[in-house]
This record gives sequence, structure tokens and C-alpha cells, in this order.
Amino acid sequence: MERFLEPVFKKIITEENKDNDNKKTFIVEKLERGFGQTMGTALRRTLLSSIPSVAPFAIELKGVSHEFQAIKDTEEDAVELILNLKKLVLKCDTSIINPDEIVELNLVSKPGVVKAKDIELPAGIEVVNKTLVIANTSKDKAINLKIYVAFSKGYKTFEENRLFAEEKLGTIKNIITMDSNYSPIELVNYSIEEVNPGESKVYERLILNVQTKGNMEPELAVATAGAILKNHYAAFEELSVLDQTMSNDMFEEEKVIEEDNLKLSITIEDLNLSVRSQNGLEKADIKTVGELINRPFSNLKQIENLGDKSVSEIVEAIQNLGLAFKTE
Repeated sequence: MERFLEPVFKKIITEENKDNDNKKTFIVEKLERGFGQTMGTALRRTLLSSIPSVAPFAIELKGVSHEFQAIKDTEEDAVELILNLKKLVLKCDTSIINPDEIVELNLVSKPGVVKAKDIELPAGIEVVNKTLVIANTSKDKAINLKIYVAFSKGYKTFEENRLFAEEKLGTIKNIITMDSNYSPIELVNYSIEEVNPGESKVYERLILNVQTKGNMEPELAVATAGAILKNHYAAFEELSVLDQTMSNDMFEEEKVIEEDNLKLSITIEDLNLSVRSQNGLEKADIKTVGELINRPFSNLKQIENLGDKSVSEIVEAIQNLGLAFKTE
């Protein structure tokens, strides 16, 4: 039987990226015809969309309540300040910083040019582009700024970040959210060459060029993309019996479904409702949470002996479980 050749992966140094640690070229060979395109497309898409990193998602600027407001003693208004902060490139050490936590950076300006290097950083966070100009001020403490940073992937709009800020930060006054580009990747391209043109069976070589923003080594970015793809493709190795031992944090869908099913099986007695509310539901032959929320919300008030107070109590109990009633 004809077998696949084991591909060889290697990094090469070219004159173009010789003095640039953020730009590297990688080669994979020998590949069966067509596999260069398959691997190149998958790696490029994953590198551009799915490599996690840190970025600002919101700010709190003393004396400023919205993004269209001028900033006293500062050349830039709030919009210009935010546009500058969106260019901020941060590097995170996940052995020190918990990726699930929000990190707060502080900046109190001095007169003159305010740069990224002036930001006060906690341990585990580093500014890559220290010379980035954030603002120009004419007075001490013209800018008193808190920058909220999160660990994520892809691109998030200011509206998505507004909902994220409400969830993570609560009702902090004068929070202004911004668009966030979490990707550490600056550029990715690939090309495919024939390894042995003219022979009876031609093999391919995949040449992958990766440039990061400096907050992640290209080698780590490519390795991360490979691990993401490997975990996704693992589901197809045995279609009849899926591997239940996969424990990657990115695969949470099945866990969420199981948790929701457990919630639906909770009995009405276990909701700790008042006697009036519990009796009303039991008389309506509703024994579990699943049976309860499978009815439209409007049907609740039609249940005998359930007044407004009981309805509110039941709704609150369902919301506390993270569930919702069936739509009309």
C-alpha cells in the first residue's frame, strides 16, 4: 500500500527577516499534491482569527463622560485618545496574569508628549510599542486615565465590549468602551512550490511567512494555530465514538448543554419558592424547571392562585438559573 510521507517542519532565516525577530519563515515538506493549499489556508485563517492575546477594551478618563468630549489642557479629544490607545500593543505573561481576569492599567500624565512608556503596569504586563504617542498635554495631570485590558481573541466591536464591560466591571460610572483587536498577528502569507518537478510523483513544499506585532514570537503563534487545528480535527478521527477525554478550554459547548439539562431537571420543590407559589405550580401539574419554562411567560398569570408577587418570585428564580421562558 502506498503511504503518506511524514512531513518535515523547519524554520528558515532569510535575508528579509534576518534582523527581525517578529518575522519568520517556516517550511513544511514533503506534502502530497493539494495538501500545501489545504494546510496553508487553514493555518492562515487560524493565525489571523484565533490566536489569543491582550488588548484594551475600555477606559475610564477623569472629567470625561463620553467619547465625543474635549479633554481639558490636552490637544486630543476623547475620540483621538481612544484611536491612539487602540494601537497599544501589550504582552502578557500568563504565568503571572490570570487570562480570565480583567487587568487595570493607570496613566497620570505630565506636561508634554504622553507616550505608552508612561503607563503604570502591573507585573506580568509589558508595553511593546513604548514610543506610541497617546496624547499631548500642557498641564500636569491633564490626563488621569484607567485602561481596562482583557485576554481574548479576534476582533471585538465597542458594542460587544460594552456588554462585556457591564458583565465584568458592573456599573462603573463614565466607562467608555472601544473596538479591540486582540490578534498578535501583523501579517501572514503562504506560497506552494513543487519539491521534485519532472518526476513521476511530484511533492509540494508549503512556505509560510508570519509576522507578529512583537507581543508573541512567530514560532509560538504557529504552534498555537497548529494546536487549535489539531483539537478541531481530532473530532473526526473516530466518528462513531468521539474522544471524551479532550479537555481543551476552547471546547465548552458540550459541557454547557449538560449543565442546562441538569438545570431543567431541578424540581419545583428545590427552587425554594414560597408555599403559595409552589402549591400553585404543583396544582397546575408542573413538577420540574423544564416543564415550567416550556410554557410561555404569559401563561404564568393564568395559573390559579398565582398573583403578581408569585409570578415575580418565579421569574427571579428562573433568571438566577440563567434560563428563560419559552417565547410566544
